[in-house]
Amino acid sequence: MLSQIAPKLSRLFRTLFKKKAAPHEIGMRFVDMIVKSRADKPETRNVLASLSEKDRERVQFETMLLQGFVIEYVTSELYRNRPEKQGILTAYRGALDSLAEQDPVWRAFDAELRLRLLRYTEAVIAPSLDTMLTRLGDAFADACGHPGDRALSTLGILEFEIQYVATCTLCCDYVGAFG
Repeated sequence: MLSQIAPKLSRLFRTLFKKKAAPHEIGMRFVDMIVKSRADKPETRNVLASLSEKDRERVQFETMLLQGFVIEYVTSELYRNRPEKQGILTAYRGALDSLAEQDPVWRAFDAELRLRLLRYTEAVIAPSLDTMLTRLGDAFADACGHPGDRALSTLGILEFEIQYVATCTLCCDYVGAFG
């Protein structure tokens, strides 16, 4: 009897007393995800190691831009017809705008991100998942200055998948933040 009640009480307690994130906190977590996306990952380390330092920097910057796109894409897809969508995106864009006002580096990043949003949005409009991922990978390789490079295209696909999962997880954690 107690074993059946304990999980229900625990869930009720978490629901009632769980601290909910403010919209600004969510926006800053997304910005933090953009910064962290630049770091080497075990899945991509070998490809990055084979690049020149200049190309590696370019790929890491493009990875940050891809993360910015993934945040908007995932949020729009997960919360397509829900009020949380606008709240999350407004918090994220507000955090980026605030940084762009204070720092010329973030201003340049924000301007470049707006260009990439169009490029990556065109890539995700595809008849199948395979086609979508291929287009995303190709757009990533093109943006890195190496059109048609299979290794960079594959890297772009891996980065998209890794960032997609991380962003979905964060969005799902905050689903009640605007309730």
